[in-house]
Amino acid sequence: MSRATLVALFTIFAICSAQPSAPGNTVNFTNLHSKRHSMCSPGTYSSNGSAPCTDCPAGSYSKENGAKSCIPARAGYFCPTPGMNMEYSCAAGTYNGVAGSTSCSPCPPGHQCPSGSLAKPQPCSPGRFSPGGNVVTCSPCPVGSFNNAHGSTGCCACCAGHFNSQPGNTNCQTCPNQTPYSSPGTTSQGGCSSKKGMYVPEPTCIQKVTDSCPTAQAFPSAAINSKRDIHRRRCLKPGQKACPLYSVAIGRSSSKLRGYDCIDINNDLESCGGCVDRSLDGERSSDGGRDCSAIPNVDTVRCEARKCVIESCRPGSVKSVDGEHCILTSTLRIQE
Repeated sequence: MSRATLVALFTIFAICSAQPSAPGNTVNFTNLHSKRHSMCSPGTYSSNGSAPCTDCPAGSYSKENGAKSCIPARAGYFCPTPGMNMEYSCAAGTYNGVAGSTSCSPCPPGHQCPSGSLAKPQPCSPGRFSPGGNVVTCSPCPVGSFNNAHGSTGCCACCAGHFNSQPGNTNCQTCPNQTPYSSPGTTSQGGCSSKKGMYVPEPTCIQKVTDSCPTAQAFPSAAINSKRDIHRRRCLKPGQKACPLYSVAIGRSSSKLRGYDCIDINNDLESCGGCVDRSLDGERSSDGGRDCSAIPNVDTVRCEARKCVIESCRPGSVKSVDGEHCILTSTLRIQE
């Protein structure tokens, strides 16, 4: 820039500075600077966007300077504390379906939450289950079990006369005609037998209701009674029932009736709901009773109102969808 140009510009500036500003043209740089610094910062708001400002309440946020209101967190997102300048997405295994949330919830039973920012859990597909919690993916039903319903919280043991050797199945296979007998929960065709067992083979094995399972039926006892007549006891207390007591001689498969005993079938752990004349692996006898303590893989169990109530299963097993059995998962982990 030439010397002459600089002189001209200086002259113009001097003239303008000497003249008063026209109304409406005044620029107060001090006020402008003060106004910019009094605007509400992200995470706060006010009715005009300027101080005094208030923190956005939990469940909402503001992300710009000068916010006049706060934005509710979207479904699938949350703002845990006041003064948030952004929303957080729900982690995998959790969800929320309501805008303006302050937290996310664990995935509900029978569902999976595979990704973040989830507003609606996905129900487990048939053959899979979820007991609930921070579940990312539903688990396949272990071998020896099945389910054929959406949104299952567990699986059902295969019925007597059936088996299942693959995880994640929606049904069980029927034992061959030559070997029609098997116990509930059989995991392979090799578990089918031609020898009559304790359980009546079921013609079909279907889960008719989401939260229930088919019930195993035991054959009536083949106990051999003694020649002398043994009179059944008369039980006087409410809830008691006269149940037979058997003895088995060493080397013999048959049993002998030796008397009756009055048992409280409402609460008795070994005769819950009815008489149990022999070990049935915790399945119901022909009288409707169960030995709760004999349920395979059970850890903590009680008899309440004639029903075995499983509180927990041993490590490596899970409760069935109807809460009647403890199904092994260790076999499943080996195959996966």
